[in-house]
Amino acid sequence: MTSTRVTAVALLVIFILNSFFLHTESASCCLSYTKKNIKCQRMKGYTIQTLMGICDMDAIIFHAKGGNFICADPSKEQTQKIIHCLTARAKSLS
Repeated sequence: MTSTRVTAVALLVIFILNSFFLHTESASCCLSYTKKNIKCQRMKGYTIQTLMGICDMDAIIFHAKGGNFICADPSKEQTQKIIHCLTARAKSLS
């Protein structure tokens, strides 16, 4: 009986911490743009950060396969190429 309670409490704590970290991660903002070249093959997807939201600059946030996030300038040609690549990849999967 005690082990069931301990397991239930542990699962509840893990769930609460996971929810907190996911919420914290989504509230992060880009503060600067990367200067590195971004490779489409290493990206899983992207989100758009707008000035109208809680963040102070427009940005494209690329989601790397390793779990990292890369902030890119939406006005740059390279950024647009990566977006196009990811969009084409998504269309080919559907």
